Amino acid sequence: MTQQKNNTHSNKQNRLSILINRNGLSYLISDADNKTIVDLSSHDFVDHSPEEELHHFVNKYLNEKKIVEQSFSDVRVCFVNNLSSFVPLPLFDKNKKATYLENHADIRKQDYVSFDDISSRQIANVYIPYVNVNNMLLESFGKFSYVHCSSLLLEILSKESTENTQPLWFVHIQYDLAYYFLLVKGKLQFYNAFNWTDEKDVLYYTMAVAKNNSLALDQTNLLMSGQIKGGDKTHQLLSKYIHKTSFFTPSNRSNKLSSTLLHPHTHTLLTELPTCEL
Repeated sequence: MTQQKNNTHSNKQNRLSILINRNGLSYLISDADNKTIVDLSSHDFVDHSPEEELHHFVNKYLNEKKIVEQSFSDVRVCFVNNLSSFVPLPLFDKNKKATYLENHADIRKQDYVSFDDISSRQIANVYIPYVNVNNMLLESFGKFSYVHCSSLLLEILSKESTENTQPLWFVHIQYDLAYYFLLVKGKLQFYNAFNWTDEKDVLYYTMAVAKNNSLALDQTNLLMSGQIKGGDKTHQLLSKYIHKTSFFTPSNRSNKLSSTLLHPHTHTLLTELPTCEL
């Protein structure tokens, strides 16, 4: 989805990617020509910011880092929340977007419902973006595109799954959310996003996904990305009960950025966002 204010133009070659969650944000500035990292930064909000005030937190940080003073050839935003629902594209009616979220979110009359057209998978992803953040970004940059975190993850994973005959079982952790996917030969078999508070919650949901999808814990490899590190409590607990685990890095990345600042599985969303086709 693209938002635009027509009176802003840029001839700069730097691209800006922003990942926004109510717990914090991160951004990546890259040189489109040289495929190099110009700047990479993350910031956690002190508290779980109310949705109504999120734009103030985001705007304050971007101003502190002098991001809004710069001009970019491309600005892309990825929203991280669990206010989304996948809908088979043949059954999707864009005039009834809100109805697809009735069982997933408490929709208010003032909420704006958006969607990503994942036509390569014949899926539409209906979700609620942070409209106040969108308005602030529109005022700051003039033009930007945005996508939901689950749409971006599905697009990335689908490219991996088509080249693998084995089930692709995957979890992405971003702050207090855990996104689970199961794909077989490029087709989505299972998806859900869960809120979690401690490592045992992540283990519980992982085991439940395995059981409900008849995955053998001693044979199926669990791919992990996001805010999980080798040897941390979450990784140790998962590895204790699941025989095969590994960290996920896209194998066919077209956006091959090189920097010691990057941790490939941690920054998957930021590094893939600049070349996302959604």
